[in-house]
Amino acid sequence: MNKSIQRKEVMTPAHKKWDEFRDRLEGPEGCNYHYDEKGAIEHTCTGGIERPLARKILDDMGMDVDKSFDYFNDHGGYCDCEILYNVSP
Repeated sequence: MNKSIQRKEVMTPAHKKWDEFRDRLEGPEGCNYHYDEKGAIEHTCTGGIERPLARKILDDMGMDVDKSFDYFNDHGGYCDCEILYNVSP
């Protein structure tokens, strides 16, 4: 039986799905950036290298999570919000 092996892709700002990933990570299923009642920006971040918000989104998108995290680490994305601050152009 011949099974084709599908390689998962690495998420980087150059990837065609980067904008979707960034929008999802910024939005309610991710860091949930929004303004509070006083007009200040609030967001949620786990603050850890685990990056559960990004991990779930990348997994849902069928991306290679570990290799994407390697890329994020090389570009200062050590937590969910740092991916947006440091990796996203």
